[in-house]
Amino acid sequence: MYILKALTLAAIVISGTAHAQSSVTLYGITDVGVQVINHVPAASGKAGTAYQLVSGGTQTSRFGFRVIENLGGSYSAIAVLESGFDLTRGTLNNSGRLWGRSSYVGVRSPYGQLTAGRQTTTTYDFDLTYDPVGGAAYSSPMFDAAFAGRADNSLKYSGTAAGFGGKWLLSAIYSFGYDGITPNAGQVPGAFRVGKEEGVYLDYENDFVTFGANLDQQNGASISTQGKKTQRLMIGTTIYFSPVKIFLGYRFLALMQSPSNFYSSLYWGGLQYAIAPDFNVSAVAFHQDGRNSGQGNPTSISILASYLLSKRTDIYVELGTVLNKSNSNLGLAGFGTATEGAIQTGGIVGIRSKF
Repeated sequence: MYILKALTLAAIVISGTAHAQSSVTLYGITDVGVQVINHVPAASGKAGTAYQLVSGGTQTSRFGFRVIENLGGSYSAIAVLESGFDLTRGTLNNSGRLWGRSSYVGVRSPYGQLTAGRQTTTTYDFDLTYDPVGGAAYSSPMFDAAFAGRADNSLKYSGTAAGFGGKWLLSAIYSFGYDGITPNAGQVPGAFRVGKEEGVYLDYENDFVTFGANLDQQNGASISTQGKKTQRLMIGTTIYFSPVKIFLGYRFLALMQSPSNFYSSLYWGGLQYAIAPDFNVSAVAFHQDGRNSGQGNPTSISILASYLLSKRTDIYVELGTVLNKSNSNLGLAGFGTATEGAIQTGGIVGIRSKF
């Protein structure tokens, strides 16, 4: 608590004394709602319906500081510190990290941006563009947590260029150890592959369509598993017909756990519909072909409707359902959060305010 107070005070002081060509911005989101969800496993071994106050129905509650300093000649120094927290309990997310969502510093230039620290992966960046309810509670991370991924100890480059009537984006990341919390999970002397992650994301967009592809690979986070790899390939597209935007996506997952390898495919399609300037509806359906992954072939459907009360505050309703078969236990909060073979249904009514 004392650390947070000191950092907040420091940001206020810096903001008041920064040079004209520099800026320090304090920003945040507070998001809370009431959730009802059925077929939740209980300690008794039976399933029940849960009535809960939850944080982050549409976006994770957060606060952060963004620093930009003009270095001259179209060069700028940049830094971001961003903390995610549970609004209902006042506790930190991201395994208790103070700046668990982002903590990086770098340089922005006419040739792109290069940053170092804890940062979002290229898989996360891809998901924000190609999941119509990306960031919400009932979205792609319930199938694969990598869609909300961040990498410790990472270097990241991103740059844009014009061409073919639109804009191209290239993003690449390299992590010396994506899990900096677990002891010896990365940056181990004499074992550089432990916890290593590499990713590259290429995207094209114009006023009507986007196309994107992402490749990501992680090595095992211990000396004994460093040779085992988790690989992901993703492709996506969006098509915009005002006021509707259509989304299509695919992710292939390979767990190279020699002598046994596991594979799965995830397909999705959805849309965003701007019914009015202050009223938006998004929907998405996912289906996983579990192949030999042991996760089965679940399907999910999510709908999110939001209504603006002001420029910064909105109310929302989010509905979701997961259709499991006998060998699947996917819930709206991820695998293992519903009873096997159940049809789990949930909903959140909440409010979000940005500052």
